[in-house]
Amino acid sequence: MGQAVRCLWLAAVFLANSEEVVELDGQNFTWAMRAYPRLLLFFYAPWCGHSRSLDPEVRRAAAELQGSVAVAKIDASMEVEIADEFGISAYPGLFLLQKGSYEEFTGRRSAAAIADWTRSKIGSALELVNNSDQLQDALGRRGVHSALVATGDAGRQATVKRLAERFRTWGKFIFLAGGLHPRVQLFRGLDELLEGPASASASDEEAEQKLVEFMQAHQLPLFGEVSEENFYHYETSGARGLLWVLFAESGGTPCSSRCRQRAYEQQEALRQVAHSRRDVKVVFADAAAHKDYLLMLGAREFPVFLLQKGTLSAIEVGEIETWALPLESPIRPEAIISWMDQAGNRHSRSRCGQASARSRC
Repeated sequence: MGQAVRCLWLAAVFLANSEEVVELDGQNFTWAMRAYPRLLLFFYAPWCGHSRSLDPEVRRAAAELQGSVAVAKIDASMEVEIADEFGISAYPGLFLLQKGSYEEFTGRRSAAAIADWTRSKIGSALELVNNSDQLQDALGRRGVHSALVATGDAGRQATVKRLAERFRTWGKFIFLAGGLHPRVQLFRGLDELLEGPASASASDEEAEQKLVEFMQAHQLPLFGEVSEENFYHYETSGARGLLWVLFAESGGTPCSSRCRQRAYEQQEALRQVAHSRRDVKVVFADAAAHKDYLLMLGAREFPVFLLQKGTLSAIEVGEIETWALPLESPIRPEAIISWMDQAGNRHSRSRCGQASARSRC
């Protein structure tokens, strides 16, 4: 089969099987890169449990991305030379290839997160919606990120689009068409809603700058979920540390599926804690997914409060300090605040060394 014909054939295969994950190897990998302008590539090893767990999520993401991105997988344990080109040293790995370059996905290993991240890389940074139902659907896909929602005229739309392209990694940007009056709202955390400055227009640079300042000042919620998708924002927020609220399932195992529900139940008390200690970000996480990292920080039993002083970048020199406190219900904000104040005035129960927060084989 000639080169041009093979490229066309592969493109047809990808389009015809856009809901499937196509298997690649050393013989057809180069042809696949030429045949399709965008390729989401899943590096795996058959024997790796983390690879097997990610596989169904990649397949579901492929269905969501149908018609826009080809999704393929390659056995990195067999195709070592290709894996080396991407710097694969552990499994699994997920990369988006387009325009002659590639970028690694490092977010939550779920179909929704993979699809949303991919869309953010290939499409417009501003999502346009026409009614409240579409708006709710868009907000439901924001995951752990904050979302800026704006309404207004064409000038307002142009302004928000510029900001969306400029601050693509900030979070999600949504414009609701048909709004008679300019309005800006910021949705963050579990259900926090803030009203933003509403006077920005295409010709008003000062008002546009105020909108930027509003976005930057209020990006992170008082109490919200942290994951690999937004951990960078917490690391660079200027906070002195994090208060991890680590829930547990029955039997004391780290919380996974019910983490968010437990966070909803306790959010008012935890927001009170956050209000009183603005120098510390109050977060919850999928403790089961990040158990190794949390154990490294000093979480030995669950449920637990874990106070972390310092940022992840300080791990390499052993300068992260942590304190743990058993989590009891109901949560009493004044008791937690008092414990945090006392912990900050004494030496930590553990000092952490370097470790990885990602689960790989």
